[in-house]
Amino acid sequence: MRIKAIKCLLFNTVFLLSMVRAFGQGDNCFENASGSYWPVEVGLKKNLTYGNNSYVSTFNGDSVEFEGKYFLVETQSYSNGDVKTKYWRAENEAVFSLNQEKNKQSMELPSNPEIGTRWKSSDQVWSYEVVGLTSSYSTPFCQFSGLLEVKTESSEREETVYNLFYKRGVGMIGLNVNGTPFSYIKPNQKPNERSFIAFGCEEFGTSQEIEKCTNSKISQHIRENLKAPQSAAKGRIVLNVRIGETGEVSEVTVLETVPNGEALEAEAIRVMSSMPKFIPAQVDDNQPIATNLKVPFRF
Repeated sequence: MRIKAIKCLLFNTVFLLSMVRAFGQGDNCFENASGSYWPVEVGLKKNLTYGNNSYVSTFNGDSVEFEGKYFLVETQSYSNGDVKTKYWRAENEAVFSLNQEKNKQSMELPSNPEIGTRWKSSDQVWSYEVVGLTSSYSTPFCQFSGLLEVKTESSEREETVYNLFYKRGVGMIGLNVNGTPFSYIKPNQKPNERSFIAFGCEEFGTSQEIEKCTNSKISQHIRENLKAPQSAAKGRIVLNVRIGETGEVSEVTVLETVPNGEALEAEAIRVMSSMPKFIPAQVDDNQPIATNLKVPFRF
């Protein structure tokens, strides 16, 4: 199965922000997982991103009792040093949470969910609806399919819609906020990969030098070709540039835009579509893989 890699560039002059290499499918993407949509089990451990942070979720076996029911303790240890504690129990594949401050338990996921299944939290603040049983979700690491998708809204945050994606045997693997990915699962293991390379950079000695050279050539291409149109629109436009297995740009799509930014979008798309061919990314067995290049422009 094919995999993807993501780079991020920010263009005024073009500053490299970060690079996140993708991982191979297979066990790294939990393809062999099975069981309930939301496992609540001692020993379960997951690594997830969360906005600009990340956290490790663990169930070490501790539990608390509430109204004769035992809730397992989940510890979420965040990269910024925060630690959060949550409480869960499963019953016939339905999952319930415990809010100790409100002294209430609430159903988070019903057993046997079907399209259109709806429910509310015990305090009536949160509403839930099953909107997909075969949904797909893409992360920089994996392509998931066959997912349960639940739409969630809060009466206290009327402008915000949350879409949660669950994989059997794993639990939540992705969370979108107003259609934008906010949290997603990371693989536990990391195979070796080589990112795409600009022609002329392949002879450099180290991977860091090759990457620096490639980024420089991308920056140069944008500087030499971008002709900012006359437009009252200002702000940030983010493109996703797909570099196919042949090394050629195969698709450019808009991820983020500004009001009345059509002319800016068109120019940014034109420039990135004209990128010269690259040496495609590869995995250990020299198999070419597709790559996603995330490019924010600020006009």
